[in-house]
Amino acid sequence: MSGLGRPCTVGARVRVIAPSGPVPIERFERGLKVLRRRIDLEVIHAENLLEQDGYFAGPDAQRLRATQEALADPEATAVLCARGGYGATRLLPALDPERLKAAPKPIVGFSDITALLCWAWSRAGVVGIHGPVVTQLSTLADEDVDRLVDMLRGDVPSPLVAEEGTVLHGGTVEGPLVAGNLEVFRSLIGTRWMPKLAGTILALEEIGERPYRIDRALTHLLQSGALRGVRGVVIGQLMGCEEPPDGNLGPAASAVVLERLATLGIPVVTGFAFGHDARRNTALPFGTMARLSADQCTLEFLDPVVQ
Repeated sequence: MSGLGRPCTVGARVRVIAPSGPVPIERFERGLKVLRRRIDLEVIHAENLLEQDGYFAGPDAQRLRATQEALADPEATAVLCARGGYGATRLLPALDPERLKAAPKPIVGFSDITALLCWAWSRAGVVGIHGPVVTQLSTLADEDVDRLVDMLRGDVPSPLVAEEGTVLHGGTVEGPLVAGNLEVFRSLIGTRWMPKLAGTILALEEIGERPYRIDRALTHLLQSGALRGVRGVVIGQLMGCEEPPDGNLGPAASAVVLERLATLGIPVVTGFAFGHDARRNTALPFGTMARLSADQCTLEFLDPVVQ
């Protein structure tokens, strides 16, 4: 992969953007303090960081301008997202991948930021980090914050072990790791920003979707052909994906995932600690080589994100 940025060292410039939802300022400031305790950085805030326009951090034009400026900055070593929410997909048609190609740097985020990670990898060939947003940093376990900082410094991430893993189909597979939110992936089907997943290991997480909606999203991915050729799947957190107390009884979200993905006949392991849990969100490389060993419930990483 040619699209690797430079390590983030003491004094390095990072850009913080808000391409999606409005940013809760107190959580943002607490998260930034946590990050700066690990590494002293020059942090440049996007112009719209404190804006709110309905459920967006400012109008599309403002968010686009600030995002484009950050991605094009030749001095920045990373682009950190302040939060997720919704809105990144609205920017994709107008983003210029050539600017990021000319100054490659990882985008860091998850949830709605899945759209930007997919755009950067599929259109610019630049790898990223599926990991905590700034507003999440103050509540995370120290090990998750440290892991993110180590990745930005150029370390190859240590292997992960599924905490409560269920395995479908044993075996060991290798491929580029593509990680993100299930519903955002589904929303990219049919667009030029949906990455080609053949040959990859796919990592999925979700929040707030009832089991039948997870079934619908996975069925859409399967029937569209988007999962054709995927070598393995790892499943992170499915936060708040239960039926409401007064709802119809049905299968749990985890059971739906296993039933739908069983049709692929490839290694699938659940129980990894990435996603929307306020206490745990393990950073994952997006686009670099990984090895999934289903029999050991481990996910290993073979390359750095920056060098």
